[in-house]
Amino acid sequence: MTIRKQLFISFISSIVISTLFLLVLYKMMWFDVHQTLVLTAFSLISSLITVMIAMTFLVPTIHRLEKLNLQTQKVSEGHFNIEKIDIHTPRELSELNDSFYYMVERVQDQMVQIQEEQTEKVHMIQNLAHDLKTPLASIKSYSEALKDGVIQGEEAERHAHQVLITQSERLSQMFDDLTAVMTLSDASRPQSAIQMDQLLVPIFDAFQQRIEQEHRQLDLRMPKQIPRFKQDKVALERIISNLIDNALKFSHSGTPIIVEIEEDDTHQISISVIDQGIGIATEEIPFIFDRTYRVEQSRNLQTGGSGLGLYIAQSLAEQIGAHIEVESELGKGTKMTVRFSIIEETK
Repeated sequence: MTIRKQLFISFISSIVISTLFLLVLYKMMWFDVHQTLVLTAFSLISSLITVMIAMTFLVPTIHRLEKLNLQTQKVSEGHFNIEKIDIHTPRELSELNDSFYYMVERVQDQMVQIQEEQTEKVHMIQNLAHDLKTPLASIKSYSEALKDGVIQGEEAERHAHQVLITQSERLSQMFDDLTAVMTLSDASRPQSAIQMDQLLVPIFDAFQQRIEQEHRQLDLRMPKQIPRFKQDKVALERIISNLIDNALKFSHSGTPIIVEIEEDDTHQISISVIDQGIGIATEEIPFIFDRTYRVEQSRNLQTGGSGLGLYIAQSLAEQIGAHIEVESELGKGTKMTVRFSIIEETK
């Protein structure tokens, strides 16, 4: 039953009951028939006027409710691009209207976000599938060649084994990156006391073999005194490692990689990784941290990797209250700096 019908029935019932009540009351007061009819008529007219006044206020409210109901039906059918109805009175209905459209906007934003995330996931899977083909094809071809005896000679076999190891490491790195993306969260991360040199030593050790193979030099520029500070050590290690890895990928063998540490007067530490690589175009810099973006589609074929390293670094930086700045020039190199405030560790 609609509100309109309920109000109509309630008003008619009220008039009938009050009229009958007055008739009985007038009889008990020993009014004659004429007086009783006149008083009853006036009471009836008064009741009708009351109903008319009430309906004058209620009918517009009912119309507004009906319009709002039509909007809710459209939303329930998946149509979120609806025109907002302006309702100012009564206050309760106005607040309900505002809450409804706020809810619609939130749902619409969430739907857009979900669609964007789904699109990103599809692109990421497509990119990973594409990246996996090269190392898998290389592993398959060299394995078959070794099995069939096509590769002969100690030097050729040593080269084949090295290719298999390298491509296996590429696959391992891809899966590590994918696992890191899947486990990224906005949850609070534990902090521990960090000494800068102790933080950097294991990171540099991990790249030592690669540095030697590519005839490079990893230079560290750091002030003598960097105080112990509290920060998420695991996240910071991963950020620095990803920045160094990115610098190695996109710079040529024989060129140095510089890691520069600075502390300013505002208790901020900056860790910069500088290469002399191919550089990044200015218009592409804002997008290099996107999960599915690639500066050049061919670069991953040449360098390997999942293309997720910078996305992971940026996500971790945001979670620990840091941010990454990029300076780059095509053909000359790139400088990536992670900057964060520190809380000095008290002894």
